[in-house]
Amino acid sequence: MAVSLHLLGLDDEAVVAGIAVDPDKESYSGGPIGDVFNQLRASPPRQIPFVLFDGDRIVGFIVAREEAALPVWADKGCMTLNNLRIDTRLQGRGYGKAAIRLAAQWIARERPAVTHVMSSVNVANLAAFNLNVACGLTPTGRVVEGRIGRQRIMIAPIERLCSDQPGSTSTRSL
Repeated sequence: MAVSLHLLGLDDEAVVAGIAVDPDKESYSGGPIGDVFNQLRASPPRQIPFVLFDGDRIVGFIVAREEAALPVWADKGCMTLNNLRIDTRLQGRGYGKAAIRLAAQWIARERPAVTHVMSSVNVANLAAFNLNVACGLTPTGRVVEGRIGRQRIMIAPIERLCSDQPGSTSTRSL
């Protein structure tokens, strides 16, 4: 797997529009990609969208948020990972772990003052919860009401997310 993460602009929606998403689970990743980009463009700055490649093939998408764009549940000084979507035809191959790890490596390199990364996972989305745990995020014990229901809040030190976790798929650094 030659996986890499690249920054996207707020007008690059078409780049990731072809990522196949299970219609029953699309709401967990922010809804249709057009809605995600509309939200990105309408929100405060400090949201960083990324596209995940395996070689020259687009396999996923993730957004990092900081400062004014942090969700209300996030701790000050952290960054959050949001809207993760991996093409349904490619799930189960380590791309979700790669997206989280590579985004954390970008944060560690580009935002050295950030010590922790947080995420929220819908309580009904067990696959996403297990992915977050496998990447090194741990539940805080906080549950908040989210856009589509109750969300578990998770957190990890940036160093933990940047390293390979036991059983994870190894990826190259950015």
